[in-house]
Amino acid sequence: MKYIVRSLKYLVYFVLIFCLCILIIRVAMHGQDVPLAEMFEEGAFLKIAAIFVFFAAVYPLVGYKKGRLTLDGSWEEYHDVVVETMKNAEYSLVSDEDGVMKFRSDRVALRISRMWEDAITFTPAADGIHVEVDGRYRDTTRVISAIYYNYRMQHHQTEE
Repeated sequence: MKYIVRSLKYLVYFVLIFCLCILIIRVAMHGQDVPLAEMFEEGAFLKIAAIFVFFAAVYPLVGYKKGRLTLDGSWEEYHDVVVETMKNAEYSLVSDEDGVMKFRSDRVALRISRMWEDAITFTPAADGIHVEVDGRYRDTTRVISAIYYNYRMQHHQTEE
């Protein structure tokens, strides 16, 4: 269901950007009243719509992922590290129920540009060793790396 909602949001996003571009072109034409149908060749709107639908359907597949955080300790040991790392990344804790933590961006412009699909969710696996990190591909990759680094810095391990 989340995939369909994301796809529909991106379809609307692409259509709005297209309309904004058309509006800019019409304003740049300095008063020449050219009908919208004459701005494009016949059948172009169907092709444009097909491209928008294709990209709206594909983007959530490549733009979002579920990453995996492998724990060296318990999830409770990581809790403060995760909260501090997300705070440094300008994310705020929205909910923390049953070990599942959900963060949202503090930056309004980022939230708007991502159509409120900015959440990063940490869900501990039943095995107690892994945590699933769900969110945008670039954000989850960056956050997982930062959490590993911050955890190692706070829990220095001696080599034997």
